[in-house]
Amino acid sequence: MVLGTVDVTVTPLPHTLVAAATLGMWQVARPDGASAVVKVLAHTPDAAGNWPTGGDVDHWGYWRREADAYGSGLLAGLPAGLRAPECHLVAERPDGSVALWLEDLPGTPAPAWPLERYEAAARHLGRMQGSYLAGRPLPTDPWLSRGWLRAYLGQRDVDLAADRALLTDRALWRHPAVAQWFPDPPIDALVALLDDQGRYLARLDELPTTLSHLDLHPANLFADGSEGTVAIDWAYIGLARLGEDPGNLVPDAAFDFHVAPDDLDRLFALVAKGYHVGLRGAGADVSADEVLVGMVATMGAKYGWIVPALLRAVADDRPLLNRRPLAEGIAAWAPTIDFILRRTHDLDRS
Repeated sequence: MVLGTVDVTVTPLPHTLVAAATLGMWQVARPDGASAVVKVLAHTPDAAGNWPTGGDVDHWGYWRREADAYGSGLLAGLPAGLRAPECHLVAERPDGSVALWLEDLPGTPAPAWPLERYEAAARHLGRMQGSYLAGRPLPTDPWLSRGWLRAYLGQRDVDLAADRALLTDRALWRHPAVAQWFPDPPIDALVALLDDQGRYLARLDELPTTLSHLDLHPANLFADGSEGTVAIDWAYIGLARLGEDPGNLVPDAAFDFHVAPDDLDRLFALVAKGYHVGLRGAGADVSADEVLVGMVATMGAKYGWIVPALLRAVADDRPLLNRRPLAEGIAAWAPTIDFILRRTHDLDRS
């Protein structure tokens, strides 16, 4: 490919296609070694699944949100701490889509990190978010998401009666792939987790608001040398509650097979500690207990659908769970579910 008068190499990049607005990503490299990542966004209102795009700024999946965040300068002007990739260009395309020309990050992605590096990333996140809690004015741009978690949960194609039926179906629990991990199924606790979503959201509503990424998981984090962390994919950036980002990061690290489930308690402790240190370092008057409430309430609100999804895969005799062989998926999900139940139980007793 020729860009202007320069020959360039264009290489497609893998992406999860979770956010339907992302049509594709490519690395564009010049012979002198300079490179950029080009990400093309478009409105796909007919996309199936739980990650549709919206055409209005108040939609939780507003398709242009990341382009607007870069174009406004907000992401280039984040306070010290977690940063976004540098944006070289926001290009409107003739077909109505938008191309983002972004920094090609050389750093190590989080799936390759030792656990201790997550503590540093959480500290960087806390420092950025803590600046807003310590008095930096929150942005007011209309395209920022607001109430993202509640809106996301509200749009999921979830039939609560059907989910409860799955949870109480003893035959499914006796399936060998399930019974291996759940010899004594915690049915009552799982039904309560499903039913208590509103209560956990209410606990979050009691916490202060800060600028949040809202898709924080290992595939979206890079080490920027030893002293910094970069987050990519700001499609859901908005105003959310203390603890929502780290509360998403920890379980997603295991649900998406980036961290071994046996390491979850240690990962939670490292992330909670680093996040609190970063918040306090930015001048935010936030207690360690508030951090724990925010993280655990996020997990309690967000993941009630997980076990019904697992049991539905078994009932439908599907070969895969989250794109992995069923047995492999259950081996990662089952102990992660136990972790969430233990943490929410501790929160309920506090």
